[in-house]
Amino acid sequence: MNSGDEARIPESQATDNKAAAAARSTSGFLTRRTLIIAAVGAAVVALLLMLWQVAQILLLVFASLLLALFLRTLADFISRRTPLSEGWSLTLVVAVLLGLFALILALYGPKLADGFYRLFKELPSAPERLRRALEQYEWGPAFMDTLSRAGSSMTDSKQLAKIAGIFSTAFGALGSAVVVIVLGLYFAADPKTYIDGTAHLFPQARRERVYEAFDRLGHTLRWWLLGRIAAMLIVGVMIGIGLAVLGVPFAFILGLVAAILDFVPNIGPLIAAIPALMVGLSQDGTTVLYIALLYFVVQSLEGYLITPFIEQRVVDLPPALLLIAQLVLGAGFGILGLLLASPLAVVIMVLVQMLYMRDVLGEPVKLP
Repeated sequence: MNSGDEARIPESQATDNKAAAAARSTSGFLTRRTLIIAAVGAAVVALLLMLWQVAQILLLVFASLLLALFLRTLADFISRRTPLSEGWSLTLVVAVLLGLFALILALYGPKLADGFYRLFKELPSAPERLRRALEQYEWGPAFMDTLSRAGSSMTDSKQLAKIAGIFSTAFGALGSAVVVIVLGLYFAADPKTYIDGTAHLFPQARRERVYEAFDRLGHTLRWWLLGRIAAMLIVGVMIGIGLAVLGVPFAFILGLVAAILDFVPNIGPLIAAIPALMVGLSQDGTTVLYIALLYFVVQSLEGYLITPFIEQRVVDLPPALLLIAQLVLGAGFGILGLLLASPLAVVIMVLVQMLYMRDVLGEPVKLP
């Protein structure tokens, strides 16, 4: 071997060593990157699981925000038209609402309690009245047999335990209502503190956009909430008057139930019609038909006249999207998720329009 070959051997070894070092460096970089991605993914999954566990609490906080928005809207209306400050206007609003609630309880509390007691006492006998009403038709007995077989599963111990569990959740619902009221009063008394605290969690360059989002959400939810309350009152009054004209017992109670359940679009009116139809069975088949027609007409008026007029001031929610939100939240979080599905859909729609369609895609979006 000559001297030239001896000189080339160390040079090739050095090249191999550099290649091996580069390979080890690349392998280490890929390993670190894989570990970082895995850690981030695990953190995201853990965060989602944690949010799922506390979702009920977050829904209660959202409900308290809606209450605070309602109280603040009334207080701002008074403060702009009177010499009262915002704090005193809020105090006046709370005092008036408490006074009205106490007055209603004093005047109608015993009648409401007796009406609900008699209503729930009448409902269990409704299937028997339905059976007697259907016996006059040839297809009646077969129809009742089908209903009987379909309802036989309700007699097993698991189903009975679920039904009994409804009563055990009453105290939890009362406690949740207290939490919503207390938090709502805190939020309504000093909203700026909580808005500023949330905005300061974002970088300085993004805070103006955060404040704009809060302002837009407050404006949209305010009109949605007021419109929903107006629709509830209209539906409750029309149902109550219609049932009273038809001579249906518990007309006032059933109108109140219809007004309350109308807070949940699509599904609420269907649920509200069930007790009215069952009470109507104590009259005759014609009365049941008139009750069904009454609910159909009232809900058609709301769906085609009242609600579209209200949605001119708020985000126009596609009916399919609203129904999907109700089904998903209702299945995941029960009655609380079902109640808050509509305003949550409004919030998501506004944020998508503001922060994604306008800011990311650059599309011209007409915000509500």
